[in-house]
Amino acid sequence: MLKIIRYMIAICFFIIAIMFFKNKTIKIKKRLLKFIPSIFLSLLIFIMPFENLFLKFDTPELAFNYSISNRNIIKIVPNKLSALVIYEENGHTTATLINKCDDKWKASFLPDDQIQLRLENNEIVLITKERKSNNFYVMISLKSNIKTLSDNYDSYFELYSSNQIWNSFVAYVENYENDYIINIDGKEYKIEI
Repeated sequence: MLKIIRYMIAICFFIIAIMFFKNKTIKIKKRLLKFIPSIFLSLLIFIMPFENLFLKFDTPELAFNYSISNRNIIKIVPNKLSALVIYEENGHTTATLINKCDDKWKASFLPDDQIQLRLENNEIVLITKERKSNNFYVMISLKSNIKTLSDNYDSYFELYSSNQIWNSFVAYVENYENDYIINIDGKEYKIEI
């Protein structure tokens, strides 16, 4: 319901912008000075989910389903400050952060702070940072013949997806301070965070 209200407000600003632009009694310079901010405000309201600033949900699933609808959730990794929701979108696996506020969950207002990189054997690493903390989630997709996976923070890597070619793992890293190093079958990779 709040999404519909947000979209209606955005459309109102768009209509106001068109009215400013079509008003021939005002000089073109003043019309543009009114038109451009109205269009900008309309797009900002349409794109940014302002209601996420104050809406709270009982579970991370509810918060996710409100902010990102019609996506298949693969796994939810809850922690003290947040939960990582791993989901499928257009045939690709991705993730987003749901923040914890007291005993409730809030969908993110700002885009996730993420780093994605590919290692030398096409291993895919996605790091999603928690805001206002030194913690982050790391997702790694490895070839299925890989035997060992660890990091220099002794994180627990949990398998969340597997097929004949790839195994995908997720871990939560707390109190990150220095270098972050992933060890895959004895080979170390330093990840810049």
